[in-house]
Amino acid sequence: MVTDGVVEGPALTLDDGLERAGTLAAQAVHDGLNAEEAADRILDAAIEGDHLDDVAVLIIRRT
Repeated sequence: MVTDGVVEGPALTLDDGLERAGTLAAQAVHDGLNAEEAADRILDAAIEGDHLDDVAVLIIRRT
């Protein structure tokens, strides 16, 4: 789950942002990252995009 600030921004459409977040999450799983590391990867990408809105990511990993 992500807030709109993660997937929308001045230079990022909602569709592109959702695709990017999904791709980053899938790559994090592939790379064997834990939930915190995966969330950090997604948040870092949002912050790099100069987003001005709030950003939050919730990841639940079932083991």
